[in-house]
Order: sequence, then structure tokens, then C-alpha cells
Amino acid sequence: MSTKTSKTEISREEAAAEVLCIWEEQSQSLRAAMNQLAKDWQISDWKIRTAIHSLVFETVRRLNTLDFLLNQVLEKSQIIDLDPIIRNTLRVATYLIQFAEVPPALATNEAVTIIKLRKNKRLAGLVNAVLRKIQRIDSENINKSFQEQGLPELKYSVPRWLFDYVNKVFEPDEAQAFFSAILQNPSVIIRVNTLKQSIEETINELERAEFLCTSIPELSEAFKIQRGEKPVSQTEAYEQNAIYLQSLASILVSRILNPNPHEIVVDICAAPGSKTSHLAQLMNNTGNILAIDNMSNRVQKLKRNLLRLGVQNTHVIFANSFNLPFRNSFQANAVLVDPPCSNTGVIQTRPETKWIMTPDKVRHLTEIQSKLLEVGSRLVEPDGHVVYSTCSITLDENEHLICNFLDAHPSFELVPTEPHLGSEAFEGLTACQRLFPHRDNTEGFFIAKIKRTETINGDRAVAD
Repeated sequence: MSTKTSKTEISREEAAAEVLCIWEEQSQSLRAAMNQLAKDWQISDWKIRTAIHSLVFETVRRLNTLDFLLNQVLEKSQIIDLDPIIRNTLRVATYLIQFAEVPPALATNEAVTIIKLRKNKRLAGLVNAVLRKIQRIDSENINKSFQEQGLPELKYSVPRWLFDYVNKVFEPDEAQAFFSAILQNPSVIIRVNTLKQSIEETINELERAEFLCTSIPELSEAFKIQRGEKPVSQTEAYEQNAIYLQSLASILVSRILNPNPHEIVVDICAAPGSKTSHLAQLMNNTGNILAIDNMSNRVQKLKRNLLRLGVQNTHVIFANSFNLPFRNSFQANAVLVDPPCSNTGVIQTRPETKWIMTPDKVRHLTEIQSKLLEVGSRLVEPDGHVVYSTCSITLDENEHLICNFLDAHPSFELVPTEPHLGSEAFEGLTACQRLFPHRDNTEGFFIAKIKRTETINGDRAVAD
């Protein structure tokens, strides 16, 4: 269990530093670390949680830049060598001083107080000395300094491999727009869960609670929250599962698969159930959905989510999709393949992703993705469709993978991804769809829809 100082009032800065310690030490997601801290410290006030959440996410968004600045002023050690609570208190304070325009003396004093109470006066003195040096760094010319030192990635707080990759995919101006976008908070999008309540009733309820909701014409169940006095997750509609927080791009995936009522649909990598529950909604809880996942904890979360969202037409299967017992004797009308990916398109909402992913991990993921698409293709009937989607910006996980699949499978062809909210994919795949945070104000997604035109006996398998 995480500890805190004996002060009655919760320090936002101390709580944020503690979340970062949990994240580092236990390899949890930031959201899981936030939830653990809230439980350990018994934080139920949404205003306090929101303030901590914001500071945690903003600090992690700037992590490599903050560490670089701190390493510049540390004399006898590197930031990674420090005690976790000292390291993360310094990171939070440096973010506040250099990027949040908090009065430097205020941020420094709070950090010193935290370490004095959590550690001792000597270490508090170290924190004070380091932050006074941070205060002397000229924030106006900091980006120019990064450029002069051959470290342009620090301007946008991304790892160098990702900086170089994005600059290969986009022209310089668009690459800059992408990097700027992923440092911003994403739009809040809700999907109205019509399995629980009608769209009209739900939006009227939110408007009575003084939320401004903007409709998205192409996706009738999706709305953008433009304004609200509190987080939409604190509303009765959310508590009653009448709304579900989901990005525009993620909502679009299920709409592109477009299952009909009474059909049989397979979701290959279903947990935590965002798309599965949406598919059930589009099918009016008729037909059958087979929701497959291979991790027991994720399967349990999937079951809980489907239950609370009112899904009744879904059979959850705990299995390895590569070895399904019915893989050679079963045919579905439609299959969704939404495999594990690099998450390079969702850095806005999961900023920790960019510090975890590497080119080697991307290469490993493409092997898994290719095999899962192969499995999905063998589960769909003639004239049926497979939708392949990732929240990745890389071409290896998307365009290149789809081209390889089509080359090996002449019995499949691309069909348009409708509704079309993004832009055409790269590599001439005009039927596929790309969405990006800087272009479409949503998460970065790739979506392909593939139709099986005939039997696949003559196809060449791309994975064993």
C-alpha cells in the first residue's frame, strides 16, 4: 500500500508523484495506478481525483524532456538513480515550473515539504537545490537549445525512434502538427448505449445536467461533450450505463463492420469489450457474438463490462485465438480482428505508451497481428466481412500487413470503409481508412474491411 504524509489535506503534487511511483514499480497503466492510489488514500472526491489525474498525465507526457532537464542540473547522479519518491517529486515540480507556469517558489516549496515529511531534511535540501537550478533554465529558449544539441524529439517529448518514424510518414509541417496534438487533452466522446436508454432520453438528461452535447451526424449514437460543470463520468447517465466513454475512431470500427440483427459475429480480441458491446447494440441484442480473449483477468473484465452494459447476445470464450477448437468447422457472417498493437495512435489518452513501445516490440506485434488476421479470415463465410483495425500509426502493423495478406489470399478483397470520417490509407489502399489526432481530433486508427469472395482452399497461409 502506498503511503502519504500525515497532512490532513491531500497534496496534489505528492499524490501525482506517488501514482508515478506505483506506475514505475508495478508496471501498471497510469489509470490502474491512479485507481490504486485512490483506493489506498481513500480519495472519493472527483475534483481531487481530476486534479491528480491531470498532473500525472501532463508529467508523463513530458517525461523524457523533464528527465533531460533534471539530468542537466544533477551533479552526482542521474534522475533514474534517485529514490522513486524523490525522482517523481522532482519530475512533477519540474513540469509545473517549466510547462505549467506555476510560480517557481510555490512548486519548489511544495516539493521540499513533501520530501522533508516523506524522507528527511537533508534530502529535502537536495530537492531544493535541484529545483532552484531548474528555475534558472530559460523556458523561452528551451526548444532552441534542444535543436542545437541535436535533440529535436525533446521539443515534443517523444522517443527518438518515434520522432524519426513520424517524420518519414508525414511532411515536416504535418509531423509537427501530429506531435503537438498528442501533447493535448483529447476530446471527450460518449457513445449512448441504447441497450439501456434511448438517445433522446439520454441527451435530454445530460442537457438538464447542463452538459453541452454535439451530435456527430455520421454516428448517430456518438456525441462530443463540449461543456460540463463536472466530468461526464459523474452523471447519473454514466452510473446507469446509458453512456460509454469511447473515442470517435473506436466507435467507427464497429459501425464499419456493420453487423445485421440475427447474424453470427466473432470478436477475436474482445476485452475489455468496448467494441463488443457496441456490436451487440447495433444488433439490438439479437444474433450471437463470440467474444474471445486469451487472458483470464481481461476475460473477467470483459464479462463485467458486458453485464453492466446490458449485453445479452454475447458468449465470452476464454481461449487462445490461434488454437480455437472450432476454427476449421465454423463460419461467421462477420469477424472483427482488433489485435494487440503498438498503441502509437492513442498516446493522447495513454501517454505512458510512448515510453514502453520500441521498434523491436512493433516487429513482434506485427507477427501476432498477421496470425490473428489469418485466424479471422478462416472464420468468415463467403460474402462475409472481416474488419481489421488497430490504434497504431505504423505502416508495418497496417498497410504493409494488409497488402501481404491480400497477396497471399486471392479469395479476399478490400471494400470501402463506410461511414468515412478519416482519410485514405497510405500505400494506395484507398478503400481503407486512417484517422489521426491532428487531422480528425480523435485517436489514431487504421481500419480495413475485407470481403471473402469465395472458398479459401487455394489461398496461401501467411502464418502457421
